Amino acid sequence: MDELEFRRRVMSDPKQRDNDIVDALSASDANKRFLDDVLNLDAQIADAMNVDVPEDLADRILFKQSTDADNVTSISFARKAMAMAASVAFVIGLIVGQVNWGNLLVPPAQASLADMAVKHVEAEKPFVDKLDEQVSSQQINAKMAPFAYKFTDNFPYHVYYLNHCGFGKSNAVHMVFQGESGKVTLFLTGMATNINVNFNKDGMSGTVEPIGNKSLILVGDSNENIHKIANNLLNILSPIE
Repeated sequence: MDELEFRRRVMSDPKQRDNDIVDALSASDANKRFLDDVLNLDAQIADAMNVDVPEDLADRILFKQSTDADNVTSISFARKAMAMAASVAFVIGLIVGQVNWGNLLVPPAQASLADMAVKHVEAEKPFVDKLDEQVSSQQINAKMAPFAYKFTDNFPYHVYYLNHCGFGKSNAVHMVFQGESGKVTLFLTGMATNINVNFNKDGMSGTVEPIGNKSLILVGDSNENIHKIANNLLNILSPIE
């Protein structure tokens, strides 16, 4: 189990202890610290929300009693509720600085696309590293046509490999080209996303960019300026009208 999957599962249920979770905890002190932080946050929030509610509160709301006693109780409960909200905000504020929220809060759909892209790159690297097809811009646009997109200018990088591939439940344009630091892999897939996500995984960096009802994914090594490459490509990428 990788770090992203471990954190996602801990945040969804910090008390689960299946074999994968136990193995991840045994393999990494960082995972243990992360779990402790999440459990502490869970406990502090639970404690902050432990506010006594008057037993007859429901009756007061239903029957709208307006006696002096009711008013006093309502004011007291409101103060407790405000204190509870302040406590929760304070606890969350304390924890925010201790947890890597940037990686943790990647939505599942985007995390799945990133994981698939990285695994695809790792699986095909021994094969595509040996190729140099010297792909032209015309060939690139021909491969992109089924996805209803094209580059409006010459592709600005040397392309070693170009093809279609299976990508999750969809297909994708699969391209390998020369970046500034090393080779970069591009996927244009029919699997849609709605937000931009940057990721770092297994010594690689990448980005998932929403393109209409499709996704553009770039994966390079950890030293590659993926953001700059993405901007260069997005500036010349256009839907086919």
